[in-house]
Parts: sequence; C-alpha cells; structure tokens
Amino acid sequence: MPSAVRLLLPALAVLSLAACTSSGGTDDTPEPTSSEAAPAGISASLVPADTPTCLPEGTATVTTGPQDDPTLVSFTGSGTKGVLLAPQNQGDACQWAAELARLAGEGYLVASFGWAADGASSFIGAVDVLRGLGATDVALVGASKGGAYAAAFADDVDAVSVVALGPPAVFDGQDANSEASTYTGPLLVIATTDDASVGIDSSRDVSRPDDPSTFMELSGSAHGVGLFASEHKAHVEEAIDEALAAGFGS
Repeated sequence: MPSAVRLLLPALAVLSLAACTSSGGTDDTPEPTSSEAAPAGISASLVPADTPTCLPEGTATVTTGPQDDPTLVSFTGSGTKGVLLAPQNQGDACQWAAELARLAGEGYLVASFGWAADGASSFIGAVDVLRGLGATDVALVGASKGGAYAAAFADDVDAVSVVALGPPAVFDGQDANSEASTYTGPLLVIATTDDASVGIDSSRDVSRPDDPSTFMELSGSAHGVGLFASEHKAHVEEAIDEALAAGFGS
C-alpha cells in the first residue's frame, strides 16, 4: 500500500464512503464529514474526508482551504514525483479516476480535486497537498478549465511539465496564453479539430507558436477528459507519459 495513503487510512477508516458522479460528473462532490484532526505528518490544515466511491482502491482524501469554501483533494500512489490532475469546470476527481489508477501504477504520487468557488485557491491548494505528501517535483495535467489553470499557474507552482487537454486561452480571468506565460518547461496542448466546447484556435494559443511540438491536433470533437473515451485514448495516454518523463527527467 502506498505510504502516503497508509498514513491517512487510520483516520479515514471511521468514515463512510460517499457516492460520486461518473467520469463525466460535474457537481455531486460529497461534502466532507470528518472533523478529526489530520494524522501526524500531515498538515493540521488538512482534514481527512470521505473518499468518493468512484475512485480507485487505495485512494485517500483530505480537505484543504477555508471551512466555508473547502477543496476536496484525493490522492493515491507514492514517491517524490507528484502529478496533479485538474478537472473541468464544476468537475471533481471522479473525472480522473482511471488516470489516477494508471499513473499511480507507473510510480507517481497522483492527486486530483474538486473545484471550490475560488478556483485559484483550489488549484494551488491541491499542489500544496502533493508537496506536503512528499512530492519534490510536480507536473500538471488538466482538462478544459483545469488545463487553462495548469498553463496559467505553471510557473507560479514551479511545475516540471504541463499537459492541457482542450484548454481555453482564458478562463475565470486566468490567462493561459503562452505569450503571457513565463513558464519554459515541457508543454503539450492537445485539442480536437471540431471541439464545440472550446475552439481549437483558443487551445492553440496556449501552446507556443514558435514550437509546433507543443500542440497536438486530433480528429473529432472530443473535449477535455472526453478524449479518454474516444478513439484517441491510447495516443493521449502515451503523450501524457512522454510529457511526464520529459519533465521528471526519466
């Protein structure tokens, strides 16, 4: 069992599991019910919470942020290489359930979260959870809104790699345009030609115009996490793996 998860399980054992949406779910994230203090080794600001049943076995969950607008962060895996999977607008960790399991199996410490009203606080708080669990380096993978936030905050959180699936160039006032970014690490933007949710030109602006390798255009209309349910699933997973390897130097 991963060490990070094992650390939290005693506190989580008394909690009942809560239902969660499917991979396309958006707004059914369960409210945390535990008021128990976090176990030793975990920041006191992190409160153990119910882990949604949609997530893989061995996943643990905490809340972070203000009590009146908490962020639910779920994590699994172990090690010093952290990967944050940022969901789409109004989404949660359930959108990333399969990738949480897959990337944890590849040796990463992986986390995802549900958006609180303050998106920036949610995103940065989730990165801080990963670092608090032992991640010395963190890569960002995001879909739609999550991809925009990943690109916009990459330099602020010292990310080692960024992958954005169908990101808008601007979301909630966060500017993900590459020309506005000081981030210079590995970057990959993946978008489909006929994405009706976010136009491909908007996603293209998140990539670097002077580096065509930072943009991958795929056929069809799948948007964000919908790529994992499309014919491009294996290709997208391979591209994510390559971007993570480049960022972590492995």
